[in-house]
Amino acid sequence: MNGESSKRKKSIRIWVDGCFDMVHFGHANALRQAKQMGDYLVVGVHSDEEIMKHKGPPVFSQEERYKMVRAIKWVDEVVENAAICNDTGNTRHL
Repeated sequence: MNGESSKRKKSIRIWVDGCFDMVHFGHANALRQAKQMGDYLVVGVHSDEEIMKHKGPPVFSQEERYKMVRAIKWVDEVVENAAICNDTGNTRHL
C-alpha cells in the first residue's frame, strides 16, 4: 500500500430530508449542524405530491423549495422528489 492511498480518508456523506416549505432560520441551522457532522451534505426535498399526502398543500411549489434549499450555503447536493421515508437502509448508497 503506498503512502498516498493510506492517507486518504473516506468522505462522510450526510443525508437530511424534509419539506422545507416556508424555509426559515431553524431549517438553515439544522442543515448547518448536519454539515458539521460530515464532509458532504445531501438534502432530499419532498415533492408537492408527498407533502399533500402527509401534511396538506404546500405554500411554495417544489421548484421554489428546491431553489431555496440549493441557496443554503451548507448544502452540497439537493435530491428532488425525495420520498418521505424513515428507513435508513435506503441511504446506504450515499
